[in-house]
Amino acid sequence: RLQRLVPRKPRWTAFRWSGALVVLAGACIPAVLFARRRVRHMIVAGHSMAPTLLPGDRLVALSIGRSPRTGDLVLAGDPRPPGRMLVKRVHAVADGQVDLRGDNPSASTDSRTYGALPAPSVEVCLVWRYYPAARAGRVSARAPRWREQPAPRPVR
Repeated sequence: RLQRLVPRKPRWTAFRWSGALVVLAGACIPAVLFARRRVRHMIVAGHSMAPTLLPGDRLVALSIGRSPRTGDLVLAGDPRPPGRMLVKRVHAVADGQVDLRGDNPSASTDSRTYGALPAPSVEVCLVWRYYPAARAGRVSARAPRWREQPAPRPVR
């Protein structure tokens, strides 16, 4: 009787699996720890950033680690109740202080109320909305059009 020599597929031994898991864990753990520090999930409460952000919008904000510039969307700790984060737009930057404003001035508690914040306490972010699905996508870093237009002239 003749035997055919068929090459056997190499088997993954316990040693090989454990080595692969160690390498995978070694690569993933630092990445997750890094991402947890730079990526934040949040739910919008209030109308201060309407029409850009509406109550109930769910966001992912990625800190990009650069100095704030006029028009940037930023995260800042609320100077009134500790532990609460604010999403605002940079109105002005001067002398290491950042003036923050909401896109909806009539509903916003911002630097007009609590004053300018030190620049190091403000995180410039790229913001994505993931809920509601109809409005999902990157949130524009530009102010809404109605903010950029000059005020209407009074009728005489």
